[in-house]
Amino acid sequence: MSAIETTVRNLAAIAAAKKLLAEAEDREKAALASQVTRGTNYAYTLAGEELGYATVPKPTQPKPVVTITDEAQVFPWLVEAFGPDVIEERVVLTDQGRASLEAYVLEAHKAAGSEDYFDLPGVSVSVPPAKAPTPRFTPAKNVVELVRGMAAAGELNLGEVLALEGGAQ
Repeated sequence: MSAIETTVRNLAAIAAAKKLLAEAEDREKAALASQVTRGTNYAYTLAGEELGYATVPKPTQPKPVVTITDEAQVFPWLVEAFGPDVIEERVVLTDQGRASLEAYVLEAHKAAGSEDYFDLPGVSVSVPPAKAPTPRFTPAKNVVELVRGMAAAGELNLGEVLALEGGAQ
């Protein structure tokens, strides 16, 4: 086999390893998410050296989003409520006008029991769905050396981690 063929073959193996690593990471994060709802878990070698830690953060609380559905309907009310400085002559909201409107609408949204309906024309409020917390792993600075040592000592079988045997998962 020529040097070029060997290099290209190695690149193919590296590409496959990257894909297998991504699949293995997805698998392990899914397993972590099914086992831990929130918190931090540490991993250690048999010698007690820290490999890193996995964290499942608390779920985010979605915030209401103000959408101006019809500026022409909002402007007269906005000028009356906050004065003419909230709009420019080209009849667009200023940053202050938008901030005032959003603050008012979010307060009204809350006071109305977080309903989607308002008597204020030209504005709607929606609440996006909550994002599921995503597990993440933070490796120790020397994780490569530690994992090499674990593999050499028989503590870890990288073939099993990557599901290399016959492509089984």
